[in-house]
Amino acid sequence: MVGATGVDSELPRVLLVDDDPDVLIELSEGLAMLGLPSLTANTPVEAIDLVQRNEQLQVVVTDLQMPRIDGIELLQKLALMGRKRPLATIIITGHASLDRAVGALRLNAVDFLQKPLLPEEVAQAVRRAFSLVEDSVRQANGPAPMAEKPVARPNYLKTLVAARADRDAIFQSDLFSDPAWDMLLDLAVAEASGRPISVTSLCIASGAPTTTALRRIDELRDAGLIERRPDPADRRRIIVELTESGRQRMETFVKRQAERLGLPLD
Repeated sequence: MVGATGVDSELPRVLLVDDDPDVLIELSEGLAMLGLPSLTANTPVEAIDLVQRNEQLQVVVTDLQMPRIDGIELLQKLALMGRKRPLATIIITGHASLDRAVGALRLNAVDFLQKPLLPEEVAQAVRRAFSLVEDSVRQANGPAPMAEKPVARPNYLKTLVAARADRDAIFQSDLFSDPAWDMLLDLAVAEASGRPISVTSLCIASGAPTTTALRRIDELRDAGLIERRPDPADRRRIIVELTESGRQRMETFVKRQAERLGLPLD
């Protein structure tokens, strides 16, 4: 049966990548029982080969800590492959590598999961990723605009995030240590991309110590810029969103920056 993305929906659409065979077996069997068959790879090199040979793949779930080529490098290589169909990536990370999850988010990973985890958690993240891939395909197949093509908000916001990374690379990163603005920008990117972001994800993406990040989240909430709510799909997970006031202010900021650059913005 051919699905919305133009591929046989009965073929495995998920690729699991981990150098621990026990983790692969547990997750693969667990996902299969939940109706999500998957392919598995013990190394990033094997993962790249499977992605090249299986065009139906839509989601890659990969560990960060792997020998030779790690999860970050794998994401970089996947991003350069130029596949015809979009490919979403989900990161699995342990406590020792939480700081490296920031780099994964910068490479457009749609979610990250912290070890130890259950197949049900992975399944929920995979289904969210499927929705994002399908939305991306629908947008790509839509009618081409007649007027000058505007700058898409998600891409423009991601450019601002990339500029932040450039800033930290060029200057001393500790000169810009307050994470409040970084959090607002990450929330705007997540909203524009249709990707929910949890408290844990937001803390990691900020690059600040967890205690500092949580304190800034409380301050942004008290300022009426963000709000927290339970994830309806997983009540243990708390989602952070911009409030209407926060959304309007970020909208004003983005428009002003686009106007200064002389760019149309949809």
